[in-house]
Parts: sequence; structure tokens; C-alpha cells
Amino acid sequence: MRQTIRFITLLVLAVAAACQFQASPVTQGLPTVPLPTSSAGEPTQVEPSQTIAPTETLTPVSRHLSICLGREPESLFLYDAGAAAQGILNAIYDGPFEVQNFNNRAVILDKMPSLNDGGMRLEPVPVEAGSTIVDAFGYVNTLGEGVRYRPSGCARQACALVYSGNQPVTLDQWVVEFRLLPGLRWSDGSPLTADDSVYSYEVAKALYPRAAPELLLRTASYRALDELTVEWKGVPGYLDSQVAQKFYSPLPRHAWGGLPAAELRRSEMAFRTPLGWGPYAIQEWVGGDHLTLVKNPYYFRSEQGLPRFDHLVFRFVADGQEGYQALLTGECDLLEPGLRPELSLEQLGELEAQGRLKVNLLPETAWEVILFGIDPLDEGRPRFFENPAVRQAVALCLDRETVNRQVFLGKAQAARSFLPEDHPLFDPSLPRLDYDSERASRLLQEAGWVDADGDPRTPRLAQGATGVADGTPLELEYLVSAEGERQAVAEALSASLAACGIGLKVLPQETAQYLAPGPEGPVFGRRFTLAQLAWQLPQTPLCGLFLSQEVPGPYPEHPRGWGGANAGGYQSEAYDQACLDALYALPEMPGYAEANRQAQALFIEDVPAAPLYWRFTIELARSDLCGMAEGGGGQNSLALVEQLDYGEGCE
Repeated sequence: MRQTIRFITLLVLAVAAACQFQASPVTQGLPTVPLPTSSAGEPTQVEPSQTIAPTETLTPVSRHLSICLGREPESLFLYDAGAAAQGILNAIYDGPFEVQNFNNRAVILDKMPSLNDGGMRLEPVPVEAGSTIVDAFGYVNTLGEGVRYRPSGCARQACALVYSGNQPVTLDQWVVEFRLLPGLRWSDGSPLTADDSVYSYEVAKALYPRAAPELLLRTASYRALDELTVEWKGVPGYLDSQVAQKFYSPLPRHAWGGLPAAELRRSEMAFRTPLGWGPYAIQEWVGGDHLTLVKNPYYFRSEQGLPRFDHLVFRFVADGQEGYQALLTGECDLLEPGLRPELSLEQLGELEAQGRLKVNLLPETAWEVILFGIDPLDEGRPRFFENPAVRQAVALCLDRETVNRQVFLGKAQAARSFLPEDHPLFDPSLPRLDYDSERASRLLQEAGWVDADGDPRTPRLAQGATGVADGTPLELEYLVSAEGERQAVAEALSASLAACGIGLKVLPQETAQYLAPGPEGPVFGRRFTLAQLAWQLPQTPLCGLFLSQEVPGPYPEHPRGWGGANAGGYQSEAYDQACLDALYALPEMPGYAEANRQAQALFIEDVPAAPLYWRFTIELARSDLCGMAEGGGGQNSLALVEQLDYGEGCE
């Protein structure tokens, strides 16, 4: 049920139209108990031994929870399920991991593997020219002349070497052992074993590159050591901080193993009624209307009284307004995260005060920034931000507190770096970029941007500024989404920037348009001055967004081609070294925390992007719903569906 952790992906805040998936209903009922039979196989008539006075039979009341989804999923197959399916998959599967305070906790495993307890180890292995390795930059590569690699015992960029010949070298191979909890069962009662995880790996390989391509490329082997233990081995040279991602979420070999992997995507037992081990099992899917699940009698946490409900119903609604009406009328008890009507935070707060609904704010779900076009591909475009002092000045002119107060009623958290302040790797000693128009004005003056007319409300002019011709006004094009919230943010920021002599020309566009892949899209095609966007918060630090190797552009000059994330074009060897040391190391290794601290410090010093705030997601529920997600880290209430309750269970 917990949310799958994904690598950094761009947050596109647009609501898609509800899918009209039409199919005949599929039912999967609970087992029935047969009548007692005679030896001949006929039903046995049971004769009463005495007359018993009739008594009143108390039938337990069936409890159900109803959740509204804004889209109907097309598939529930693990390796084919989109975002619309995640809430349902959370109910079918429990784990394999959950996120607590930005760290993974094992759910169906006995523990998180560690270097300290032998669950992980690094094995030195000889590697010859022509062999597949993961190089010092994290890419899958062939060992050959000129390839930069990290030899055995080297966990930092500073000790990486360049391969110069045909001689064999020794690299570390990362080995992880995962051990399942004993007694786990699929929802049909069959045992869940390590072989089911191996089967999942085999299915993913057969579906490559559709399923987990980056992990598959970095996996040397995946095998069962016994009934409960699997062993993952990485390609030599590969390390990162994401231990949990190396475990392949089990699939039921006993039920699906007879089908080729390619046919699973089209098989109803895989994409419509998949078996799981979580709190609920699928009972009925009525296309275009709802999906019903029933309590799983084999759920491994059932002795704890979980889940709280006998039935779980996912209703498909057209939009937030329909979901809101269903919530008020009692047809839905919870709306999926982000599904909401066109009501302000203030209006929602009034409804909560009246007891008509509950408003649950999930902080730190995405990082909102203003990206600087430091190195545009368009040669005719002014390079306003070559000088880091100018980027710092702009960041200091952003009145985040006013934005938070006016747009978010003080509910958003100001961002200081690419990590939220409650993240265990956040460095509280970092310099702050709080609003300071006087300091910003001094930086601009020193950088060659002068207030020629003595009026701070008019844009400054270039006089010896880097990257632009003298006389150029400090008037900046600002790409931003056309939706109302971001327009309100842009309006507030325009006022605060004007106080520093910075003009802003707001260019509202549809999100899918200005954040389209390069070379067509203006942001990732590197044809912009300023752009406001948000990045989802993964568990890995977001420093990787600003690596030199992530600059998008034509291949092979740019290793990632147009798929790079560093749209601003920022490049720094010192930053690259610190960030790569943070990304490609195990958390228990010496220097891991220091590398993360150094990357944050260099980010604040160079300011490749101006951090604005941490976005939050709104969940709306019936007023007495309890057990909902709290705090940061990206987890939502659908990831905790087994503990949701209302009524007496919340007292």
C-alpha cells in the first residue's frame, strides 16, 4: 500500500480528463463454505436432537470505506500501472517499504539491509577491458581507454581513475540480501516466497525497457538464496543511496507463471484482478463507475485488527467538483490527494470549521523554484545570469513571506535549499536567502547593474555587467503556468522584484507547452530567461538536477541529450564532485553526510535556481476520518489505507 519511490520526475500540475475504460464487470468473490455431504456425495439432512426456541440473530454490520479518484486506471498490472492506479495498488500491496521521515522502513521484510549487519557488502571483483561497469558519473559503460571509474575502496570522485590500457582493474560489486517475513501469503492463500520476487525480476527483464530500465541495466544478478531470502548484485562500480529500490516487488509465479510476460499486460488476472498480499483484494470492477475490494483474510497484519473495513470502494469521478459533492453527500469518505473543487484555502477552512469536511495538508510534496537561464542555446539571447552575484540578488529580492501569506495563508514552507528543513540531511547552518532588498541592490550595483534614474521602480541598466551589452535594461521574461495559483505568485514576486530595480515580463503558458522536452520546449530547449516550475521530492537529494552532465542539448556533446534535467545550463566542477559523492554512495559510508552538506552549500553560493517554497498537497475527507498521513516526506493517506477509520474507531 505504500507509495512507490520514484527517481526525480517533473511535476506537471495539470488535471487530465477522466479515462472512460469500458469493460464488463469482473467479480472475484470470497470462498464459500460447502454444505456437509454424505459419503455418497449428497447433501446431508441434519436432524435436530431437540426443539430449540428461536432466538434473535445479530448480523455483524459490514463496514465500508469509499474513496473518490479523479481518473479510472487503465491497468493494475505492476509494470504497466500509471499514476491513476497507485491508490488502488496501495490497497492490494503492503509495502514492500514505507517512508518515514524521508527514510525507508521495511514492511514485508524482516529489516532494512545494512553494511553494519552484513545485509549489504562490497565485494572486490576483477574487471577486464570490454566489460560492463558503472563509471564514476553513474552511467552504465564499457570499460575502455579514457573511461573514468572508481576502483575498489574508492567512494568519492577525488579517488576516481581514468582507464588507460588493457590491464584488468578491481572494482567493488554491491551485494544486498533481502529477507522476507515468514508466513506471508497471497490473497488466495498461497505462500509468498523469495521466488515470487525473482519471478518479478524475470518479468521486468522480459518487458525491458518498459519496466524498471535503469535498475535492470545496473543489475548483474538477482536470485533466491532460500525460501525467504533474495540476493541482488549490482554491475561492478555501481553504488547509490537507494537500497530499497533493489528489491523487486513480488508477483505470484504460482498464478501467472504459465503465461509469457508479454501476455500478462493483456491478461485480466494481471491487469484487472491482480493478486496481492495487502489488506484488500479485488472483488468487482465496474468500468466507468467503481471498483470494489474486500478485506483480505490472509493479510499478515489482520491480528492487529487491520484493515478497519470489510469493503473498500474506489469511485471514479469526472473532476474535483464532482468529488467534492460526493464527499458532502456521503458517497465518498476521502478524495484522493489533490482532487479538490475550485475553492480557496480560506473557503475550505470555513467548511472544516462547520464540521462538513476535514482538510489534511501534506507538506513538502514538491519543490517550487525559479530556474535561471544561465547558459541559453540561443546565441542572441542576453546572458543575464552568468554572474552568480546577479542570481543571488534576484533570490534575495523574492519576498517569499508575502507570497506565502497572500497565496497560501501561511501554510507553505519557505525553501532554503533543495532539501526541506526537516530532512535528516538538511544543513541548518546554511546561509539564508531571506528577502533583503538593500543587500540585493548592493550586489546588483557591484555586478554592473546601475540605477541610472534614481528611481528603484524602473529597471536598472547594464554598465559593465557580464553577459549583456551596456544600456541593456534589467527586464526579465518570466515563464510560468497560466493556472491561477502560479499567476498569483508571479504577481506578488513582480512587486518585490520591482523594489530592487528588476522588471518582470510575465509570460503565462500552459504547463505542457513551456515544460515540453527540448529542443521544442522553451525551458528544456534552453531558450528562456526565468521559469517557475516544481520538482517532485524523491528520497535522493535533488542536487542531481544541476549536474553538468544533466545539461540538455544535442548528443553526444551533452551525454543525456535532450533528456537532461539541468535546463538552466549551470556547470561547476566543485558542485559536480560534491553531488556525485552524495548520489553514488551508501548512507553508512564515511563522507556521505558531508558530501550532501557541501552540495547544499555550493548550491546556496552559486544559486543555479532560486528556491521559493515547498508545495503541499490537499486531501479532503469526511470530518471524522482518522489515521490519515501526517508530516512531510511525500507519503499520503492512500498509502496508509489499512489504518484509516471513522466513527467509534477514532475515539
